[in-house]
Amino acid sequence: MCMQLSAVRPHQKWRWAGEEIVFDPRVPAARYVPGSRKKHYPIDIRGYLGGLHNAVLQARIDDVYRQLSAAEQPNFILHEPGAFDFRVRKVLDSLGELKYIKSGRRFDQWLFPEETLAQEGGDCEDLAFLIAALLEESGVMRHCIRVALGSIVDRTDPNKPRSYDHAWVVYQTEGGGWYLIEPLTVVNQGGAKSGRTAAKRRGADIAQKTDVEYVPYFVFNRDHLWRVRSPDSRTKPDEFADYLAERKQFWSAFDPSFAMGVHNDIFDEALTGMTRSDLQTVKLQSFWVDTNVLRYDPRDHFDFAYIEQGWGRVEQRLKKKDLQHFALAAHAIGDFYAHSMYAHFAAHKTPNAIEIYDPTHVPAIDNDFIFDVLDLPGCTMSKQQAKARWGDKIISGQWWRWYTTYPNDIQNPAELNPRRCLPDHDMLAVDGPTKHSPDHIYHDDAKYAEQFALRKRVAVEHLRKVYEAWRG
Repeated sequence: MCMQLSAVRPHQKWRWAGEEIVFDPRVPAARYVPGSRKKHYPIDIRGYLGGLHNAVLQARIDDVYRQLSAAEQPNFILHEPGAFDFRVRKVLDSLGELKYIKSGRRFDQWLFPEETLAQEGGDCEDLAFLIAALLEESGVMRHCIRVALGSIVDRTDPNKPRSYDHAWVVYQTEGGGWYLIEPLTVVNQGGAKSGRTAAKRRGADIAQKTDVEYVPYFVFNRDHLWRVRSPDSRTKPDEFADYLAERKQFWSAFDPSFAMGVHNDIFDEALTGMTRSDLQTVKLQSFWVDTNVLRYDPRDHFDFAYIEQGWGRVEQRLKKKDLQHFALAAHAIGDFYAHSMYAHFAAHKTPNAIEIYDPTHVPAIDNDFIFDVLDLPGCTMSKQQAKARWGDKIISGQWWRWYTTYPNDIQNPAELNPRRCLPDHDMLAVDGPTKHSPDHIYHDDAKYAEQFALRKRVAVEHLRKVYEAWRG
């Protein structure tokens, strides 16, 4: 449905709340009992999230609150729409001073949140525990928080997927979608000691060539540890103890630039000069408009060939001059290039770039070949009639799914029926490094890859131009 803004595969398919409670959440702690040589004693993994009403964590949250403006402070403490998502954003913003610190510790020598704060950083798991603990201490219900233990799976080569053991946090937003929080995009990923510039360079290289997926095996909060089912062969151990035993070198091969690089998306490239906090707001707003399918509107995504109407909404939102509306406009611009067939027909400035869309200079369109080869689900016209209706227009696919809604004001038959005679979204969209369907209009993988590169490049160029005009 969306312009996949990074090399990360969509993650809403996972049941992030957990599917089956694990009744033995113990891990064999490798730390020594103070004053003794006793170790490998059992610790409940949930204890690594710290104690409830922890004074150290509360002091940290108080610092976040004090640094807000007088206008922002009420939003951080109220129980009103938008307040919980706001406090999550501000807590994450406050962690930029911490560092990723790779250590020689065993996987089960995890730090408690207070210890991670004391040393101003930690490994992926240390940071994930701290993030989850701080979100709960800020007032977010722990029902909406999970620490995930699993892998980042690199699927660039479908014949040789590579897995990197990892830990991260997921938060269920007020709109109902699960937002994936990568610890290494929240903190100072490299730190002075490990060379942040070099890590960024490696991460940028990785982002250009990877197709990765976050695969959870287990999730937990202060209440429970849950198993998450997956077809991935590495999730086969049913017992938590077996999972731990297989990962005695849990983080030894993990490269922090990998996790950082796969999140190098078009907002980072296009919105240069935007503050870290504002950029996070834009990314969250963009994410929410995709995951809240109960408020799905094709005009927000340029689906169902709503081209003119989609650009009308972009123009209206940019005029409002607030960040939330800018984020929705930016998301839609990315979707236009990803979802519509404009890029297929657009003029090339150079062999590697196409012209930014200009509604006053629409290229010649001939969609007949699409209607000759693709099915038209839900269509009551013949293919010839559909071809006559849409053959010379910029089109996009219909995103008709059983689990979403469709706006009442455009459900009348005269409006909707012709749009049901468009190919399915997955057959036309170029919104990720890999195709959604083997029946895609670009059967050739090289042609698909070329289109993805062209569309991403022009989306970045267009967003940069719009942002410069918007901030004035």
